[in-house]
Amino acid sequence: MDENNYKQELLSILRKHSEQAIRTLKEMDKVLPDKAKEVHIGIHPNQEPDGLFTIMVHLDGPDLYVLNKAIGDYRKLFDVKFVDGQLEPKVPLFDPFDEGFSVNDAIVDTSFVWVEEIWNVFGGTANKLPTLIFGADDYGTSTLKRL
Repeated sequence: MDENNYKQELLSILRKHSEQAIRTLKEMDKVLPDKAKEVHIGIHPNQEPDGLFTIMVHLDGPDLYVLNKAIGDYRKLFDVKFVDGQLEPKVPLFDPFDEGFSVNDAIVDTSFVWVEEIWNVFGGTANKLPTLIFGADDYGTSTLKRL
């Protein structure tokens, strides 16, 4: 699979989970602590470029532990994992020692598109906190984007 095909397939998979992610953001907004100063949405590819990754909300402000614990049930917008030996959701996997392109960069770049789409539908937090998307470990052709 080449990079363009992978990005198209991944975006299609992400879009199938848009409604759930938007519901999660709405629920997160209901319990958002007053002390939160900014919302960060991180794309966290696996350290090995195998196709596994998580998209997670992080809050910024005083006492990060308390802030992020308050939204603990609503932090994960998308999470690829193995459950009972089955990949959920099913995304293309790669041999991390034989990738034809930077899989982790492609994950971050594609996820930026999806996060921006769902954020626009969500409409932002009720108190209009500044929001940014970031690619963990500097993955992606653009590592930060303000929403």
